[in-house]
Amino acid sequence: MKTYMKRLAFSALALALLTAGCAAGNAIKLKYALISTDSPCAGEITVFRFEDKRPAVALGKTSDNQTITSLSDVAEWVGWALFDELENAGCKPKYRTVTLTPDDNPVVTGEVLELSLNQTGMTTYKGRVSVRIKVLRGGETVHVEKYISEVEDVVVPGYSSEADILAEALRGVMYEAIPAIAAAARK
Repeated sequence: MKTYMKRLAFSALALALLTAGCAAGNAIKLKYALISTDSPCAGEITVFRFEDKRPAVALGKTSDNQTITSLSDVAEWVGWALFDELENAGCKPKYRTVTLTPDDNPVVTGEVLELSLNQTGMTTYKGRVSVRIKVLRGGETVHVEKYISEVEDVVVPGYSSEADILAEALRGVMYEAIPAIAAAARK
């Protein structure tokens, strides 16, 4: 009888944990891992907080029509990823959120135009990132470009997650943007 009660208690606990995990499964914490670019970047550069200009706050839908949302601030996620990539390329970046003091150092800022994640199959998701990035020097725009990256991949529980798909899509943006930003910063 004791063994039966232990199994029953264990089963109830496992079911509760599984249910809690599924309930939180539609809210994603965004993450980012660096890529390597061959773009040398030197000198100081300021990353000014990006603006979230997405038309919808939700990221997308699961195959059973449940809303997928983000637990993270999308604009900060993009801005800090850019900061990390510039630092990795050799720049000396600073991150600012409120005010900028005018100087000759380049400033990188922009807008998050789209961040979406939709389930396209049983374990397949498609993520898309669209960002407009501007490089300013002395208050004048020296470079502006829109970058779009889309990734569709399988999510394997315990190995990969929906956040990995969005991180890979953002890496696609950074792969294109970092060389252009580094070149514009040298002007």
